[in-house]
Amino acid sequence: MPPPRFTPLYRWLAETLREDFKRGVYKPGDLLPSERELTQRYGLSSITVNRALSELAREGWLYRKAGKGTFLKRDRIEERLGRLTSFAEEMQSRQIVPQYKLLRAHAITPPPDIARALQVKPSARVFLIERLHLAKNEPLALARGYWQYDIGEQLAQRDLNKIPLYETVEHELGIPLLEADESISATNADAELARHLEIPRRAPLLVQERLTFTIEMRPVHFTLTYFRADRYKYKIRLSR
Repeated sequence: MPPPRFTPLYRWLAETLREDFKRGVYKPGDLLPSERELTQRYGLSSITVNRALSELAREGWLYRKAGKGTFLKRDRIEERLGRLTSFAEEMQSRQIVPQYKLLRAHAITPPPDIARALQVKPSARVFLIERLHLAKNEPLALARGYWQYDIGEQLAQRDLNKIPLYETVEHELGIPLLEADESISATNADAELARHLEIPRRAPLLVQERLTFTIEMRPVHFTLTYFRADRYKYKIRLSR
């Protein structure tokens, strides 16, 4: 039950809304009533309502989108480490339909560190494919992938707004993807990432660096994937 009304009113409202969240009055991803509606519904001042919502946002219950309103956060998508899986496979394992939005696909001369990772000459051309990864029309991550030119060129001839890349490379191009080296770090969203991921500038991101190999340990794909930290987490089981 919510605390008695005589407690500080913003705390009373915050606890009242928490109870609504726990009871399922609002579902993850739902748009909450506007501050004006909450002010009228509970007979409180706009300052009190704003303070209660700000407290719930700090606790991780809510997030706000400029011009759209305040939403109840969805549960984070959890990925277990230790297996080489694609975004599509992770989503499908949770009965979620993966979605993609192509941002760019073209041949480039790669930065020196990526040329070294892919074991190509500094002047060589590789194929850059950059896409948004979405679930239920919400952007979760931005993947910036550098492919060996021969593979990337074939992928670029397909509808990159629809196809999963790993599965296409293996099943249509006949190239097995066997292993990958991966690291995970943290960063803040710059203006471009914030715009594409629909988050505030400098919001926290998880950065996955992955170098994928085919047979004979030939590196074929280097990717930087920027995950929204409020919607994604990694899990690993350790033993000793």
